[in-house]
Amino acid sequence: MKRPALRAVFHVAEHLLLAGAIAAVALLLTAGYWLQAGDTPEHSDAMVVLGGDFLRPIYAAELYQLGMADKVYVGRTHRKPGERALDQNLVAYPREEEVYRAVLRKKGVPATAIEYYGDDLLSTVQEAEALQAQIGPGPGKLLVVTSPWHVRRARMIFKDVLPGWEIRVAGAPQEALRTAWWSGQESARMVMLEFPKTVYYLLGGRFRSSQSPAS
Repeated sequence: MKRPALRAVFHVAEHLLLAGAIAAVALLLTAGYWLQAGDTPEHSDAMVVLGGDFLRPIYAAELYQLGMADKVYVGRTHRKPGERALDQNLVAYPREEEVYRAVLRKKGVPATAIEYYGDDLLSTVQEAEALQAQIGPGPGKLLVVTSPWHVRRARMIFKDVLPGWEIRVAGAPQEALRTAWWSGQESARMVMLEFPKTVYYLLGGRFRSSQSPAS
């Protein structure tokens, strides 16, 4: 390749890299908006509250009381290494799904409306796959309850895994990110975790526990 042509290729590559960097910075700066693009809750055939934060079952119980669903699914989540160490040393520490169930019951959701699903669920992908195995291919309406900063990725995943279901994703308002997310420690932490997870999923990455049959 002649030197002028080579310089032209490098020049184009530099511009593409610069444009990509500008786009990435713009996405980060506006993450307080686009990460939290949740749906307005509507009456659904079922509701699933995703693992990860105890504000989620509190909000799910509020939605149940508003008549948004008659059934609430709670996943059996992955036990973290520290929790497994407590189990091995016979130190009582409740499983996350047990706390979720206790919260739902305390907030007025009857035991008959709560159903566990899955086992050793490590990620949103695993939660969606396990739920699909339990409730079937649809059709139907499913309300997914999670955190505001997680709604966009959760919607992508559940729509991919459960294409026969109409998916709506609602975020617990108590967990809303600051618009200027970098000005608060918790908001900054959530954005810096969720942004690469979203990119990873879009590139085809999937997190699963070692016990998952799909891993």
